[in-house]
Amino acid sequence: MQAESVMASETDSNPVWCCLPKKMVLHVMDATFMTLLLVVQGTILNYYLVRQYSNTVFPYFWFLADFACLFAFLGTLTIAYQYLTASEDVSIQDRVYRYSPKQVFGSKFPTSKLGVLPLSYVSWLFYTGILLSKVMMIFKSEIPDKLINHEVFGPQLLQVTIATSGVIFLLLVEGHNWAPRDSPRYTYVTSLCAKTGIEILDTVNLLALLLVNETKMVLTFTLENIVLILCSFNFILPTLAVYKLSLSDLISERLSLPLKIVYNLLHLCLIDIPYLVVRLYLWVSYGNNASIFLMKNVFGIVFVLRGIYPDFEELVRRHCSFEETHRTGSNGYLPGTTSDDQIEMETLNPKPTTPPENTKEHPKNV
Repeated sequence: MQAESVMASETDSNPVWCCLPKKMVLHVMDATFMTLLLVVQGTILNYYLVRQYSNTVFPYFWFLADFACLFAFLGTLTIAYQYLTASEDVSIQDRVYRYSPKQVFGSKFPTSKLGVLPLSYVSWLFYTGILLSKVMMIFKSEIPDKLINHEVFGPQLLQVTIATSGVIFLLLVEGHNWAPRDSPRYTYVTSLCAKTGIEILDTVNLLALLLVNETKMVLTFTLENIVLILCSFNFILPTLAVYKLSLSDLISERLSLPLKIVYNLLHLCLIDIPYLVVRLYLWVSYGNNASIFLMKNVFGIVFVLRGIYPDFEELVRRHCSFEETHRTGSNGYLPGTTSDDQIEMETLNPKPTTPPENTKEHPKNV
């Protein structure tokens, strides 16, 4: 009796969440933390707008946009959890195509370039659209001129609020990633989250130029607009990386290198070089304090330039190999397809086996 009472007490003392799957607990924690950050970020930015435009009800509609964004993120994480849970014990071929968007339309070859979980990058794009609209309204108004450093709702809180986008991006991506630790996908996701977080900090640091009165006095109207547009690119560009993560394994292997080249070129031309030029211009022409992120832009330029040639060389080699195979037709497959394509199509659409001669008249026994 004493042993039974001890066991009963131990069972009663165990929390309920101990009986839940570990991945579910982590997924719920990510969703909860993301919800909290979205609510806090949206509320603070809305407060700046409501305080500035207190004579109109228009700023209050941003709360509806925030609610729609929150609903989109929670729906995205819910669908991701259902997919990842259902695909854990499924073979690679079934996992890749069973939940593909093209399955809904009954496509013959249901491999979708939209990705297995397209809501991942769609929700991030929707979120950045709302965030950038608020940022544009704040920095194009008189709000930066009225901010006082020692106030709670001053320039520092505004910068920190915008910078929380990096943590939101991390939680969104990690909510779609159940790859084993030390696997290539896990390593890529970890590096992507760290890099995106630094990029968003770089953007916030550039936006801070518009919060300093001394800097705003030397910024022309055109240069101020250029700064805002450049900062917008740094929030939108991670959409391409999330799109790459949403692709199925087979399609990702084909598009990984082209997407990497496009991402690096866009990052070089739209972020690192323009950011460096703006900072050098303000430093040389007006003696503005040089940011440490100036060297981050230099590092990014050198990194991309050193890696872009080997990537292009590999892409050209693959293209020439594909053209040679297409021209000679030596693989014995359909024109314009490689052996990998044919294996993929045979996996999706297996050829029916020919029944024996003595069973042709009895199709029910086949």
